[in-house]
Formats: sequence, structure tokens, C-alpha cells
Amino acid sequence: MNFSISEIIVVLLIALLVIKPEQLPDVAMTLGRFVQSMRRMFGKVKDEMNGFIDSVEKPSERKREQ
Repeated sequence: MNFSISEIIVVLLIALLVIKPEQLPDVAMTLGRFVQSMRRMFGKVKDEMNGFIDSVEKPSERKREQ
């Protein structure tokens, strides 16, 4: 995900209009924690899916070799 400078500025301006400036650091920290937990969760799901795919592919490869 690549964001341009103008997109970041627009998002920050909208955030300032919606959220009080005093609350902005807390909201940013909460959002950062949320994004980090989502990345961890999707990473775990990806690892589980890759493990499942590997376990399914290995027996079929053994049958072809014999």
C-alpha cells in the first residue's frame, strides 16, 4: 500500500475535523495497535494455510515419484 503525500494530508485534515486535537495521539496509538494485531492475525492465518497446502501437496508428490 503506497500512499502519496497529498492522500496523507487529506486523511490528517479529516482526522483533525472529526477528532479533537487532544485525542488524536490516543486515537493514532489505538489505530496502530489495531493494525498490528490484524497483521499478526493474518500472518498466522497465512502460515496455517501454507502448512495445510504443503501437507496436502506432499502426499500427492510422493505418489507421483513412485
